[in-house]
Amino acid sequence: MKEIYDVCIIGAGPSGMMAAIQAGQKSLNVIVLEKKSRPGLKLSITGKGRCNITNSASIKEFVDLFYNGKFLYSSFHAFSNIDVISFFESLNVPCKLERGGRYFPVSDKACDVVNALVKTVKKFAKVASSFKVKSAKQDDNGIFCISGNFYVYARNLIIASGGMSYPATGSSGDGYRFAESFGHSIKKPIAALVPIVLESKYLNELKGLKLKNVEVSLEVSNKIILKEFGEMEFTSFGADGSVILTISSLVSLNMDKGNNINLKINLKPAVSQECLNVRLLKEINKFGQYQVKDMIKEFLPIQFIKPFLNYCGINITKKCSQLTKFDREKMLNTFFEISFKILSTKDIKDAIVTRGGILTNEINQKTMESKFINGLYFCGEVIDVDAPTGGFNLQAAFSTGFVAGTSVYRS
Repeated sequence: MKEIYDVCIIGAGPSGMMAAIQAGQKSLNVIVLEKKSRPGLKLSITGKGRCNITNSASIKEFVDLFYNGKFLYSSFHAFSNIDVISFFESLNVPCKLERGGRYFPVSDKACDVVNALVKTVKKFAKVASSFKVKSAKQDDNGIFCISGNFYVYARNLIIASGGMSYPATGSSGDGYRFAESFGHSIKKPIAALVPIVLESKYLNELKGLKLKNVEVSLEVSNKIILKEFGEMEFTSFGADGSVILTISSLVSLNMDKGNNINLKINLKPAVSQECLNVRLLKEINKFGQYQVKDMIKEFLPIQFIKPFLNYCGINITKKCSQLTKFDREKMLNTFFEISFKILSTKDIKDAIVTRGGILTNEINQKTMESKFINGLYFCGEVIDVDAPTGGFNLQAAFSTGFVAGTSVYRS
C-alpha cells in the first residue's frame, strides 16, 4: 500500500524549510521535495554570501514597504522579525544588527543559516533532493506530485518553490504552473531587485565606481516617479547597488509600457545649490592657473572627473581662471543632476527577487491556504509580494512559511 504523507512541500528554500519545521513539530508526517541536489541553494548566496536574515523595522514599516504588503500583516504578526532572530539563536546561529536595521548571522556566513535550517528540517521531515516535480494533481484521496515514474501522495500540499530569479538555484517558475493547474491566477513575473542597463559612452570609464550618499531619481516620460537615497555602483553594462535595486521593479513595469525612462543622479543631495556655488567659486579662485581637472577632485572621486567634465562639455586641461560663468553653472547643475538613459533591466534570472506570481486575493492571508482548493497552501516568493533590499523579503519567506506550516492539519 502506498504511503500517504500528511504534508508534501515543494521547495526547500527558506519558506519551505520553515513550513516543514512547523508542520513536523505538530507530529505530522512531512516530506519536502527539492529540485536541486541540496536544500537552501539560493539562501546560501543571499546578502553576498552573508544572508541578511531580517530587518529591525516595525511591522507597520514592513507592511508599508511591501508590494501587496497588507496581505502579509497576519503573517508578520504570527512570526515577526523578533521571532526570526529568536528562532535562529535557538539553533545556535546568533544574529547582529548592522546599518539600515539589517540583521546578519554573527559569523557573516549564509552557510551557517542554511546548515542550521537543514539540520532542523531533517529532525521533523523527510527531504527528497534531486526530485524534480513534473506536475501536481488532486484526486479523491488527496494531492499527489509526479516526477517521472515516481509518485508522492499527501493529504496537503504546500507550494514553496520560489519565483523565477536565480533559476540555477532551483526557482525557475514551476510553482506558477502548479498553481495554475489548480485554478489559480498568476500575475506576470518581472524582475525586481535587479541591476539596470544604461546607454552611456562613459561606462567604460565609470565601471567599478561606487558612489555613496547619492540620490537617484527615476524619470518616466519626463516625470520623476521615484527618488531613493543611498549607494550605487557603475558596471560595464549600467548600474547596480541598493538604490538601483530598489527602483528596478518600476523600471521593469514601465519598460513593458514602452515608456522613455532615465536615471538621474544627484551627487550632492545634502548640500544646497547656493552653498555649493559659493564653495565652487572659492575653489576656482584658489586653483586659478591650475587645470580644472585638479580643482574638481575636491568635489568628486578621481574616476568620475573625466566623465563629469566631458558631460559638462569642459576640456579637462582648461585652466580654472579661464572658466566662464556658463562653465560654472553647467558644473553646478551637473552636480545635482547627471542623466543616463535606461535601456532595460538585466534579465529576470539575474534578479534577487521576482515581482508577480500567485494573486494574493486567491489566498487566505491568515492561513496561506488556497481559497479554491482545501489542503493546498502557498508560501514565499511564489506569491505576488516583494520589497526592497534589507532583509524584508527573507522575513516574508520565513513568516509565510511559518503560517503555512502551523495552519496545515491532518485531514
